[in-house]
Formats: sequence, C-alpha cells, structure tokens
Amino acid sequence: MEQSDRQFPQVLLASRSALPSLRLVLAVLLLSAGIAVLLEWGEGSQSPYASNPNLPLFRYVNSGWISPLDWEEAGPFATEFRAYVLTSQEDLDDFESEFISKRSYGNQTSLGRIDFDTSVLLAAYYVWRPARGDPLSVADLTVYGNRADVYVELDLQPQGREYPYLFAPMIMVASERALFPEGDAVEFSFHLDGHPSVKLTAAPNPR
Repeated sequence: MEQSDRQFPQVLLASRSALPSLRLVLAVLLLSAGIAVLLEWGEGSQSPYASNPNLPLFRYVNSGWISPLDWEEAGPFATEFRAYVLTSQEDLDDFESEFISKRSYGNQTSLGRIDFDTSVLLAAYYVWRPARGDPLSVADLTVYGNRADVYVELDLQPQGREYPYLFAPMIMVASERALFPEGDAVEFSFHLDGHPSVKLTAAPNPR
C-alpha cells in the first residue's frame, strides 16, 4: 500500500505534464479544420465577388417609360413585373423592338456606348403603375457564384409628369461581365416587393 501511495503523485504529475501537448494537438486540429472550411468556401459557388471584389456592381444606363406591343392584352389594371438580361447588341435590339414607343430620362446615347464584350445589361419594367415621375430603380445587385439577385424598387409616391396607363416605368443598368463566372450559366432573380421574383438564366461571361 505504501508503494502505491508513493506512485500516485508521479502518475498525476505525468498527466499534468501531458496537458500542454494535448492542448497543442487540439489547437493544430482546430486550425487545420478552419483552414479547410475557408478553402472550401473560397472555391465554392457561394463566395460573393471572389474573382473581382473591386468591380462596381452596376451603373445607371437608362430609365423612363415604354409602351409594349402587348399593351392591349395586359389591360389597364395589370400589375406585372417584367425583367430581362441582355448580353449582346442583338438582345438589346430585340428588347427595344417590343416597344411601340419609349421616352427616356438621362442621355439616350449612353446605349450606343455599351461594350457588350465587357458589359451586360439588366433591364426591367412594370406594367402599369405608378404613372408619373421616374419611379423604377435598381437598388442592389448581389452575385454569388452562379446566382445573381437584382433588387428593384418602385416609388409608390413619385413626383413629376403623369403618363397614361399604356406607358410602363422602365430601368436599365449595366454590369461588368467579369463579375460573373466565366463560361457558366447564371440564374438571375429579379425582386420587386409585393411581386413574385422573375427568374432568368443567361451566360453573361462566356469564354
């Protein structure tokens, strides 16, 4: 019994001396796990703006009012939100061919300076209300890998000249192609409060 009592402090001392080594091993394991998670996040599709963090998200191009060809089908009390992703001059021409007429704010010639080799256009309009001022705007754009969310705002109490119901407020902005993954299709979701999201698929940054 006396021999056993003499050994107990030695065993306890040995256990205490092992604690720093155990803590070091745990710290290394936690650090390795953290690095692995960061690397996985950086390489995955959920990393926002990973490739081009310094690019502006979007820039204003054009806004105003349009009268679509199907205005009679829409009816005077329609509340429809429409959105478009334009990746080429042909897309822009097709978009504008859908209008009977268009009244723009700002510099209309800015459309002539769009370089589709480096830019993509995001456009939306709202059939029909409100019918005055310049009420439609893009508030934000987020890009997470193969997903892009475009947040559009509608001013419900705009000021300015009143238009008849057959004119719909429109907004158009440009974004750099380099914000989007190269060669992949991207799902665009256009959001407007009180309306279902409009989802479109496009390849804004082809190889």
